[in-house]
Amino acid sequence: MYQIIYVSSATYLFSQAELLALLEQSRANNEKSGITGILLYRDGNILQLLEGAVESVQGLYQKIEQDPRHKGTIVLWEGPVAERDFPDWRMAFRDLSLLANNTPPGFSQFINLPLTPVVLKANPSRAMKLINVFKRNMI
Repeated sequence: MYQIIYVSSATYLFSQAELLALLEQSRANNEKSGITGILLYRDGNILQLLEGAVESVQGLYQKIEQDPRHKGTIVLWEGPVAERDFPDWRMAFRDLSLLANNTPPGFSQFINLPLTPVVLKANPSRAMKLINVFKRNMI
């Protein structure tokens, strides 16, 4: 089992309809490739964890790097893992922009921290903490 965690910036802000279409397409493709993971999106910034067979994950990441909807793609972590973190999620998704606007004050200041490639590259453990927060709260 292999994982890649990366961040990127969208070349434009996705509408809700575009995000849902991307999610639907990703889930179908990931099902065929045996890939699971999670995608977090906020204000044009993307944090994604992909997991599966090394060839499948690396192949998908190479496609993502070439996708014109992404820029500034940075791998925060990649390597083998003992087991999947998201075994039942062909692609979990959360638009953090909506969550940040709808959560009560004090719920979690962590979610309000910048989700930019530069900030996350400087502290990759923040990316894993963010992913784990959603893993615990979405299951």
